[in-house]
Amino acid sequence: MGFWVGNLSKRRIIENEEKLEKIAIDSNIFRNLNFINYLRINKKKIQVYVPSIVSFELGYYFLTKGITWGDFLKEIQKINGIFLEWDSVVLLEVLKNALNNKVTLPIRHHFRDFMIGTQCENTSLDLISYNKNHFKWLKRISIQTPEEFVLKRIKK
Repeated sequence: MGFWVGNLSKRRIIENEEKLEKIAIDSNIFRNLNFINYLRINKKKIQVYVPSIVSFELGYYFLTKGITWGDFLKEIQKINGIFLEWDSVVLLEVLKNALNNKVTLPIRHHFRDFMIGTQCENTSLDLISYNKNHFKWLKRISIQTPEEFVLKRIKK
């Protein structure tokens, strides 16, 4: 599957017949250039999905560094990245997840985490993040650091 400049919802993820390993990424993984290079090298084997909030964070970061929108999209393309559509973010589910975890993860600090996690669960995508503690509440998908993800693939 080539780079998709638009967005992808759950139904189109399911319709994707290619046998690529599918993951979602958090914005914090971009601080690990070795992992970004690993994704580039393995882009024919790994399909990377970018949750909606993460696409905003990354786009904003790139623009503040003087990188054009077009160059940002090229960087996402280099890792075989596809932006997830907002239709997989269900507001009531995000709010329920936030309420269920309000003692350990106050929404004022973790709103984006609830949106990312809910979107990943709704699209059945495991999440690669350095903030594993922010996503302990997720039960239907796995949360791994970049290093854990690579190590698991090496052991296969």
